[in-house]
Amino acid sequence: AGVLQPLIRSNAALLTQKIALLDLMVARYGRREASDKFATVCPLVGASIGQHYRHSMDHVELAALVASSAEHDASPPGGELHYDLRVRGGTLEKDLELSRKRIVDVADVFHSLRTESENVVTTPVNAYFNLSADSGNEIGLTSTIGRELGFAAHHAIHHMSMVKVIAVQTLGLDEGELPHGFGRAPSTLIFDRNKE
Repeated sequence: AGVLQPLIRSNAALLTQKIALLDLMVARYGRREASDKFATVCPLVGASIGQHYRHSMDHVELAALVASSAEHDASPPGGELHYDLRVRGGTLEKDLELSRKRIVDVADVFHSLRTESENVVTTPVNAYFNLSADSGNEIGLTSTIGRELGFAAHHAIHHMSMVKVIAVQTLGLDEGELPHGFGRAPSTLIFDRNKE
C-alpha cells in the first residue's frame, strides 16, 4: 500500500481535532467569549491558541496546496515551500470563525487529493527555512511532497500540544474535554496503549 493515504488521513485527522476544539470553545463560552479566548495570550506559553493555529496552519496549508498543485498540474513537477514567509498578527490569529473556515478549506484540499496519485509523494520540492536569526537568509533543502506532508503533520502536533496547555491553563478547559489524543504524538499514543 502507498503512503499518500496515511499522509492525507493524518493531516485531515489533525484538522478535525482543531475544529473540534474550536467548536468546544464556542459551545462552552459562546461565540463572542470563545473568540476572545482564541486570541488571549497564555502567560505560561507566551502565545494564544490563535497564534499557534495560524502558524501551524501556514505549514499544513502550504504542503497541502503544493501536493494538490503537483497532482493537477501538467507542468514539470516540483515546487518551493517557503515556510518562514508568513503573515503574523493578522486576523487568522484573532478571528476564530475565519480560522475555522481556513481549517475546513484546507481539509477540503486534503479530501480532494486522489489516493491513487501516489507519484505525488515522491515529487521533488525545495523546502526553505530560516535556520538562524543571525543572517536572515533562507536555507533551501531538497525534499519531497510526501516528506513535507509528514513534516506538516508532525509540526502541527507540536503546536497542538502547546494549544492544549493554553486550553487547560488559560481557558480552564479540562484535558478530558479535548479531542482524544489532542497534541499527542502517534508514537506516544502507541506507547501508552502498549503499556496497558
